[in-house]
Amino acid sequence: MSLRALAMGLVFLVPGLAMAEGLSLSVEGLRNGKGKIVAIVFDDARAYDAFDYMNAVDYAEIPARKGRVTHHFKGLTKGPYAVILFHDENNDDDLNYTATALLEGLGASGAPGPADEPSFQEASVWPGPVAVRGHYDQ
Repeated sequence: MSLRALAMGLVFLVPGLAMAEGLSLSVEGLRNGKGKIVAIVFDDARAYDAFDYMNAVDYAEIPARKGRVTHHFKGLTKGPYAVILFHDENNDDDLNYTATALLEGLGASGAPGPADEPSFQEASVWPGPVAVRGHYDQ
């Protein structure tokens, strides 16, 4: 077995090795390339539960592209983290909605559907690849 193959195998067997590379976010299911994706990463359950974005551990604005976009948070190497994001299609820095529907896309780690609101524990992810789906009401 080559040294490279051994090292690649260790990444899967020893969780701490993968953590050194940070959190690699993949946002899937984007309906168009308008605006940007606003991704907010929390490492504190209280800040996450209160959506206290001023106490988020990291934040990114990612240019939108229909289908899928990615962003690498190199500094997020410890975990656990919870990710909340929205597709700010009109670039107004707000998630737009009516009394009954979202007008822009919304997603969270650990949320399989648009109505899911996972707790910090349910949304928790570790450094490495993380996929979050954007959900739309309209």
